[in-house]
Amino acid sequence: MGSSNAEAMAIDTDTNKRAHTDGVVKKRKPLRPSTSRADIYVTRDHRKFNSYMRRARKLLVERNYPSVTIHGLGAAIQTAIKLAAAVKASLGDQVIMDTNTHTVTLYDDVVPQDESADITTQTRQNSAIQIKMSLPSAVRSQIFAKTPR
Repeated sequence: MGSSNAEAMAIDTDTNKRAHTDGVVKKRKPLRPSTSRADIYVTRDHRKFNSYMRRARKLLVERNYPSVTIHGLGAAIQTAIKLAAAVKASLGDQVIMDTNTHTVTLYDDVVPQDESADITTQTRQNSAIQIKMSLPSAVRSQIFAKTPR
C-alpha cells in the first residue's frame, strides 16, 4: 500500500466507502459549542492526564463548581473515560456521573493537486463522549464545612 500524502480519500455518499481523489486532505478543527470553565476537553496525549486530573478535582472540590464536564472525541474517548474513573476514585467513589455519547460531523478541506481546481469540502462522522461529574450536595457541604475560607 504505497499511497502518498498527495492521494486523498473522499467519502462516496452513495456507498459509504472512501473513494480516491487527487489532492491533500486538510482536517479542520472540530467545532465546539460555547464552553464554560467547567468544561475539560481531553486529547489522547497521555502526558496531560495529570493536569486534567488536577483541574477536575480543583473545580469540584476547591472552587465549588456544581459539576464538571469532560469531553472526548474519537481516539480521546478512552482518555476521557479513564479520567472520569480516576477522578471518581480519587474522591472516594462519591461522584455522580452522567454519560452521554453522540456522533459529531467533522469537516475536511480537499486541496487538489491541480492548482486551477477549486478546494472542496468533505464531511466525516466521529464518535464523541461527554461525562458530567458532580458531587452530591451532602458531600459538598461536608467538604466545604471543613475547608477554611
